[in-house]
Amino acid sequence: MATTPSTTDTGALWQNLADALNALIDARQFPDFHDLYGARNNWQHQPIASTAARSDAPWVVFDLSTRQFTVSSRERVLNGEHGRRNRRSRKQRR
Repeated sequence: MATTPSTTDTGALWQNLADALNALIDARQFPDFHDLYGARNNWQHQPIASTAARSDAPWVVFDLSTRQFTVSSRERVLNGEHGRRNRRSRKQRR
């Protein structure tokens, strides 16, 4: 049975995240966090991080099909390319 790591085990990961966010701020990118939710992603909550400092800056999005964060473009995210793939509908029996 797998156990959940304690906060001391993940402290370095959180520090790495804080360092990355501080580096973005130092580069004047000012990260902004959102939850994309709607018809484009099949009504699934989908966390994204972006910046309003530059319209062409990459976005970080939680890809619902791979279940991992990935770097993408604003256009690809808003077109729903990182949403969960629709399941095939079953044929109805008569």
